[in-house]
Parts: sequence; C-alpha cells; structure tokens
Amino acid sequence: MDCHRHHECAALGAASRFALLVTAMLVAAPASAQMNRAVMLEWRGVQVVHYSVAGDDDGEAHVVQAGTGGIAPVRDHVEIAFDYDITKGTLVGSATFKDATTKMGALRNGAKGCRPPTISGTYEHSTIESLKQGLSGQLAMMVRTDYPAAQMTVACTGGNQAVAPRSETQQEDFIVPGIMMLAMGDTLTGDLTVSKDAKSFIVKRAGWTYIYTPAKVR
Repeated sequence: MDCHRHHECAALGAASRFALLVTAMLVAAPASAQMNRAVMLEWRGVQVVHYSVAGDDDGEAHVVQAGTGGIAPVRDHVEIAFDYDITKGTLVGSATFKDATTKMGALRNGAKGCRPPTISGTYEHSTIESLKQGLSGQLAMMVRTDYPAAQMTVACTGGNQAVAPRSETQQEDFIVPGIMMLAMGDTLTGDLTVSKDAKSFIVKRAGWTYIYTPAKVR
C-alpha cells in the first residue's frame, strides 16, 4: 500500500476524522429517511460479530522510489477475517488474512518522455503482517511493501542508477463500522456505504475498496 500508510499518531487522527464523518452522516440523514427495521431487529442484542473482509486495490504505485521514480499500474487483493465485540469495541482472538500476489503492469518513468527503469525481482504491494487492537475502538494493521532491485535512468537520457531492494512496514488504521449502520441503507454515501441487500459495508480508503460482510457469533 503506497500512499495510505500512517504512523501511530496519524492513525489516531484518521480514526478520529472517520468517527466525526460517521457522526456527521448520522446527523445529516434526512428526517424522512427510514431506518431498515428488519436489519435493526436482526442485529439487536448481538455482542460479537465475525467480519469477512475482501479488499481490492486497482491503481498506480511507485514501484521504484529513486530519481523521477518508476510508476506502474498494480492490482492487489487481500482477505481478512476477525471477530469483534461490538459492545466493547475490541478485537476477539486473533485475525487471519490471505494476501494475493501483486499483479503489475508496464513500468513508466515518473518524468514524461524518459526511459522507464528496469527491475530485478518482484514488487509486492501489500502483505499484512498483523491486525491488532488500535485506538478509539478501531484496529491497527501492520502492512509490508516489498520493493525490487532496479536500474533507474539518471537525468532522463543518462546512464542507470542502481537501486537496492528493500522492504517497508508501516501501521495504518483499519476501520470497523458500527453494525447498526447497516440499517441506514442508501442514506450513507461517500467512502462508507451499504450494499443494496443491506448485508455488507463498502469502505473506500486510499485506493482500496473493502467489502465487510458480518455474521453473528453470539
């Protein structure tokens, strides 16, 4: 994940901003909007929810971070599963996750008209290392990005600069929407929406689209 990595203090700010956004959406919902009573009754009294999350990123990333940079279209997919106590706002047990191999398109130079770099090895956009309790009832996810060795064009038409392979791990906040927001249906818009069947949340963050499908545990 390229542009959406955060350190711990940034994660607090992001989580707080998201909470304010959710509050604003609840307040701004039209008075005539009808909450889905069947959904509210379905989730009433539930304490622990199991979330199955599928995430997809389909955009561009800096595969080579040197000089004018090497940019390529990338596609990545992750699957995350965890139990969450909605009454306490805490993770229950350990999360599990699966990471698909990143698919990368043709590299181009960050400077228009310049020769693209070449790489030796593979670029891995996102590998989840852990998902743990974070701040303000949200979760903290550690994500690693692996950059391959490369030869980067110097001054557009000059020789090549050798770039060593490296890995970078950063923390990002991972939002857990309130389960009763499923009952808001199409009154939710923007980065947090509900599927038409009111069975899943759709969260968009920094190029990723996550679909959260909840199931009752107890």
